[in-house]
Amino acid sequence: MKFRKYLRGSGRVLAFVFIASVIWLLFDIAALRISIINDVMALDVTDRPRDPRAVGQFGQPARVPRDKELESQRRWSEGFFNVFLSEQIPIDRAIPDTRPQICSENLVHDDLPSTSVIFCFVDEVWSTLLRSVHSVLNRSPPHLLKEIILVDDCSTKDYLKEQLDVYMSQFPKVQIIRLKERQGLIRARIAGAAAATGEVLTFLDSHVECNVGWLEPLLERVYLDHKKVVCPVIEVISDKDMSYMLVDNFQRGVFRWPLVFGWIKGVFFFFLHRCPVMAGGLFSIDKSYFYELGAYDPGLDVWGGENMEISFKIWMCGGEIEIIPCSRVGHIFRGDNPYKFPKDRVKTVERNLARVAEVWLDDYKELFYGHGYHHLPYINCYLLLKMFFCGFQYC
Repeated sequence: MKFRKYLRGSGRVLAFVFIASVIWLLFDIAALRISIINDVMALDVTDRPRDPRAVGQFGQPARVPRDKELESQRRWSEGFFNVFLSEQIPIDRAIPDTRPQICSENLVHDDLPSTSVIFCFVDEVWSTLLRSVHSVLNRSPPHLLKEIILVDDCSTKDYLKEQLDVYMSQFPKVQIIRLKERQGLIRARIAGAAAATGEVLTFLDSHVECNVGWLEPLLERVYLDHKKVVCPVIEVISDKDMSYMLVDNFQRGVFRWPLVFGWIKGVFFFFLHRCPVMAGGLFSIDKSYFYELGAYDPGLDVWGGENMEISFKIWMCGGEIEIIPCSRVGHIFRGDNPYKFPKDRVKTVERNLARVAEVWLDDYKELFYGHGYHHLPYINCYLLLKMFFCGFQYC
């Protein structure tokens, strides 16, 4: 009887509002669960079945036949890794899933942003470039891969011209941008970003192999916070036998004076690790945030120091750099650059680092110069950075 009393007059209205609110909340929770409960897709799709007996299949080490050892040695300088073996390995080979077991149980939102994957290259070896592209196509959810942009930094190899155009024409999501003169990695990436239409920019080197489930964990972090700049765990593809090697000890990117990048061992956590400085070759960043930071400094030449510059900008402007253990990408670490610098390599890198020090280190730049680097004359710093609330303009 007392309950009926509360359902009279205004009480009836309040009861209706309460019940409607509960129903709305239940629907809202259900919708939220639908958007969240979505397994990471462990895709590895190929046009035809793989040959389990192929050289290097499943990331296994390959061996050079004795009668081919001289040829293998002769061709080493083409890429400063075992080019001969690379050409024997399928361009869509299988590699071991090296993620921690818990990664297969991860859930991600079903409305993640799309990404443009950008490869910049100059005179890259044919087999490694194709293997890089195929690994992205085979192991990325199609609805998240907006496009793959290949930026050719004025390569001189004939096979990277019409032959590459013809080969890539079979993939609608692949486009090639050709720079008319040599610009270097930094400006090539700026050109690739300008052409990108995805919501997130993913920069990769052109001698990598993306592992299963590599993309969604990166995009999930950017989805949750557009100022998160995220890197996969960089695993090793042997330059000698092309085997794919697991990285099971977590390391963080740091720098030592005078702005020398390095790795230090860190405590392993399953989901993410904040990182002071990124290696710079492989990472994803929200496109709007990339331009909010001023993109790369176009005054940096060719290669060197760009990872320091963008890392400093990210942390100083409210962002964070993270390494995501559930995202794995193999990378060939080369002992030297197979291409030539337009100017002296050492002087180019030193100038780039001095520019980064002048712009970003304030009084701490003396720690940099204390290691024997020459000061940049003020008159030559004609492209100093101006900062307006972390929106940047190069003048």
